[in-house]
Amino acid sequence: MARVVLPESRLRARRKRRRARLTLVLAGLVVVLLAAVVGLSYLPFLQVRDVAIVGTQTLATSTLEDYVQAQIAGRYWFVFPRRNIFLYPKQSIREGLLAHFPELRSADVHAANFHTIAATIVEREPKALWCTGDVCYFMDQGGVVYAGNSGAQGLVSYRGAALGNVLPKQYLTPGQFESLFALVDALSQKIEPITSVSVDNNNDVEATFGSGFVLKFALDDAQGDVFERFSLALTSDPFKNKQLSNFAYLDLRFGDKLYYKLK
Repeated sequence: MARVVLPESRLRARRKRRRARLTLVLAGLVVVLLAAVVGLSYLPFLQVRDVAIVGTQTLATSTLEDYVQAQIAGRYWFVFPRRNIFLYPKQSIREGLLAHFPELRSADVHAANFHTIAATIVEREPKALWCTGDVCYFMDQGGVVYAGNSGAQGLVSYRGAALGNVLPKQYLTPGQFESLFALVDALSQKIEPITSVSVDNNNDVEATFGSGFVLKFALDDAQGDVFERFSLALTSDPFKNKQLSNFAYLDLRFGDKLYYKLK
């Protein structure tokens, strides 16, 4: 069978040429539009020049400013400026501040004006120490281990596992630590100052008082019950009219049974 290729009609050829011209025009418009957008993104009045840090107490403001300035340097995809007030990486700056500076409890990043971005930060407040070996770190009220100890005095030291390989780490759960911290504070005020607390892998707690006396109890017990049982134990015959320094320990881990040891 013979095959014959018919010549393209003039009408179809004109349509193809028209479509080609339209495609070129649209492509040109897209290029012009993109160029205009890129050009607008570099307008001087839209560029961030300054960084304002609000709320620092122990951290150097200049250190935080330098970090933020580094995050807005350069370009996205080698085209758009990261310094543009509408394009700066707000979320990544906030997350980066919290990751690089464990001393920070929170950070809010926002545009103060067309030339300034501000970071309002809240630093963690040291409430206790977390110690491993001979090295101690500050902990905040939620049990977050966040910075090296700079020689603070009067803080109770806690020992036991903390989650995380780098700072910040979490000691116990926030709820467990807050409850334990409240109990230790109450005992220190009513009975005698507690100097150190240790929690083992079974959640058994040993609280050591300044006199060397050790109170043993279970972390999972209601802390109010522990306080009440200890207070009642001190009024019992073995403890009545005696100093805590006469005892090695009192163990409250066995319900209504109290176990103690004299020195």
